[in-house]
Amino acid sequence: MVNSPEDPQNLIGQVLAMGDEFPGPAGDVLLSWLLDLKDRADPAKAAAALIERHNLAGAPFAKTPRGELIRLLHETVRYTPEQLSEMGKRRRGGAMGRRKGS
Repeated sequence: MVNSPEDPQNLIGQVLAMGDEFPGPAGDVLLSWLLDLKDRADPAKAAAALIERHNLAGAPFAKTPRGELIRLLHETVRYTPEQLSEMGKRRRGGAMGRRKGS
């Protein structure tokens, strides 16, 4: 599949194509995908487009790394760019705070 604004590096497409062979972790893939999006696309709209393009059914999600990625994409649809940005700031701040205290 050709890269698209919703999946600039075709990361999600490649992982989905792996099927049950995808070993995970799903969270790392989602984070990489979000970083690749940068300002190219709204994450919620991009996730919705990928869900539709790849015909990814909603809950219940398979208890596999691939199923977890699909669940995370469905969850991403519910977030605004501002909410995702705020979550990223809190996460980075928490990690930095732990490193300083180590």
